Amino acid sequence: MGRTVLPFTQELHREEESWKPFRRALRKEDRELFDELFAAARYHTAACTCSGRAVPFEAILISILIEERRAVRELSRRLDELTRRVGPP
Repeated sequence: MGRTVLPFTQELHREEESWKPFRRALRKEDRELFDELFAAARYHTAACTCSGRAVPFEAILISILIEERRAVRELSRRLDELTRRVGPP
């Protein structure tokens, strides 16, 4: 018989659990950031499921990067808007 493939949500949970010792070693404020990163991956579960990656962590990382890029883009947009209002330094 072939290998049974876990649903991506279970793969994500298993991957997050495997990082628990690392998470516990982080400072409290960094643990919060760590949790936010995996929350970003959970936000993209449907896309990760469709990715069909042999290594699920690749899809998790891309999901995290997408959310980080979204935040950078939004901050850049806000900075440009403020710079237009106030003028160049």
